[in-house]
Amino acid sequence: MTIPMLVNLMQYLFVISGAFSALLSLLLLRKKDKKYEHLFLAAIFILITINSIFVFNFFDSQSFYYKAFFSELNYAIPLLYPPLLYLYTKSLTRDNFKFDIKESWHFLPFLFFFLILVSPILFGWVLLDSKHVGYPFIKLFITPFYLFATLQLLKKYREELLNAYSYEQKVNLLWLSWITIVAILLWILALSGFIYNEFNTTHKTWLYDYYVLSFLGVFLFILTYIAATRTDIFRVATEDNTPKKISFPKQTNEQSITTNHVDIEQLKKTMAEKKLYLDPLLSINKLSTESGIPTYRISKILNADLSQSFYDFVNNYRVEEVKRRLKNGDSKNLSILGIAQESGFNSKASFNRVFKKITNQTPSQYLKNL
Repeated sequence: MTIPMLVNLMQYLFVISGAFSALLSLLLLRKKDKKYEHLFLAAIFILITINSIFVFNFFDSQSFYYKAFFSELNYAIPLLYPPLLYLYTKSLTRDNFKFDIKESWHFLPFLFFFLILVSPILFGWVLLDSKHVGYPFIKLFITPFYLFATLQLLKKYREELLNAYSYEQKVNLLWLSWITIVAILLWILALSGFIYNEFNTTHKTWLYDYYVLSFLGVFLFILTYIAATRTDIFRVATEDNTPKKISFPKQTNEQSITTNHVDIEQLKKTMAEKKLYLDPLLSINKLSTESGIPTYRISKILNADLSQSFYDFVNNYRVEEVKRRLKNGDSKNLSILGIAQESGFNSKASFNRVFKKITNQTPSQYLKNL
């Protein structure tokens, strides 16, 4: 593909992504039940719209495109994307999230950098040349820190889901992980081009401008599409499409919790006698109510004493129930999947995976060996 064709394609792509972003931000801001995650996502889309307008003019201009304040703002905006993505993820996954003074410091690098860029306009001080000056600072310091922090937050979230629920969540935010990973790839691509051009006399445009911006255009378009289809912008929030928010335990408090043999036996006795594992929607809160053991103590018992997640703990009982019923000949009147569902499993895929993990056999192989 020639450079002129690529320029024309990217112009249209940025126009489309900018228009969609403006629409999505408007829809989010007009929501009656606005939450923190809606506001953070709306802010991201507003910034995408501003960046798209700038890049469109950049492609359309025959020389370096510059407009006072607008250009400085555009150079500083990339410093807002990583913290906004991090805060969006945090507000989407953590229960009782609040944006307070402690969270506002995430935006200090943007304010500091923007003031440096506009200092020639406001005070006549030329501290930094604004032309492409934002790239090295963004690539080397801010972006990777927040992107990896976001991935760690998502990893911790999925771990906590297994510690709180006995069934797999339909909304596990894998799409958000992929968005973050693609953003890391974009950072690596842009950083590689910048380093190459800084240490070589021959300037490679494809490493610095057109191809990086082309990848950015595709990424922004995918981001707006995924947000429209995976979030509740257009859909009504329901139990199936809304992520379950988790109260993340504090490590210091968890270490100070002590458990004893009585708690462990009480927990196992409650599960066995009341057969709580037959409930396909069993949660750690429900187990706490039935056993009389606080949730934080149950978590400590499972993680420290039994070395299991709540998900594995409950599904072990369910697998034993399936094995018992298969040995009793229940498969003559009911399918294996039917037995699994009556034993507490609510998904064929999760049942087959858990059963094989525990027994090293598929359910069909286990039945055949009986």
